Amino acid sequence: MDVKTEIIENVLVALTGLDKEVVEKVERTLYIQFENYEIREKTTELVPYDDRNIRTIKKFIATKRLEGKSENTIAAYSLELSQFVQAIDKPFNEVNTYDIRMYLAMYQEERKICNKTLDNKRRIISSFFGWMYEESFIRINPALAVKHIKVPDVQKKPFTAIDMLKIRNACTNKRDRALIEFLSATGLRVSEVASLNIDDIDFTTKESIVVGKGNKERTFYMSDVCCEYLKQYLKTRTDDNDALFVSRKAPYNRLEKPGIEAAVRNIGKRANVNKAHPHRFRRTFATNLVRKGVPIQYVSTLLGHADLRTTQIYVSIDQDGVKYNYNRAIA
Repeated sequence: MDVKTEIIENVLVALTGLDKEVVEKVERTLYIQFENYEIREKTTELVPYDDRNIRTIKKFIATKRLEGKSENTIAAYSLELSQFVQAIDKPFNEVNTYDIRMYLAMYQEERKICNKTLDNKRRIISSFFGWMYEESFIRINPALAVKHIKVPDVQKKPFTAIDMLKIRNACTNKRDRALIEFLSATGLRVSEVASLNIDDIDFTTKESIVVGKGNKERTFYMSDVCCEYLKQYLKTRTDDNDALFVSRKAPYNRLEKPGIEAAVRNIGKRANVNKAHPHRFRRTFATNLVRKGVPIQYVSTLLGHADLRTTQIYVSIDQDGVKYNYNRAIA
């Protein structure tokens, strides 16, 4: 007896005692409805766990680590691919373009994320399948046809001169003022600032070395004002921590990325300046240099960008500057 017939007979037994016409109608309806479905008996057999997907992801992560990707990037890859594995629930060599598109569409629908975040997820998945194709783990790259997700072109503004004045005036202690001056003068990434030690700073030459993305070293420079506020701050320190910036309360731990972001955010609130965050100082640093005539390739070097196009995204070019340079060139 097949599974469908067995189910129908069990239902009919349960309906014993009801009107015969009703029972016959239920029987006919069940046969008609079951015609469109395949029904299989549930098995209780243990299915061997297939961890090939997980092992492949670990190989990919190891490759990216060897390439010098930052731990933040590695963590983003790991999180995204773990979510993808759980959602897709099939071997990677069976994943097709539709699966990837459906995953991204469903994720956006459920989490209500913006297109920029969604495209970041797409890039990680695309990078992963591209790597698998190059390593011959798969014969066809299903991510190749999943195109870039359009993101609204919103110009991120640097701080204005008035913004910077308000922010400086809102600093209530020497550490915060030194931090603001350091971010403004160096244009370093917040993670780079967090990694620096006191011994890294050369107050004589006003230049130092930082290890940036991809474990690449580069030189950064400091202004006289920046150095002066740093010296004043360091004189107030009574701790023995090697870090350049530390928390203001015992045990005076190194000020990590979240701590720097929180400090700048609090200063911004006191200054009544919207969207105050460390990365905006980096954008302001780049924009100010370009406005003052520094060639963009030099600005790119100072920022530690491998691609000049990345620097161009950072720089905010105001229309007045465009008009001034046009008139100067055309005259």
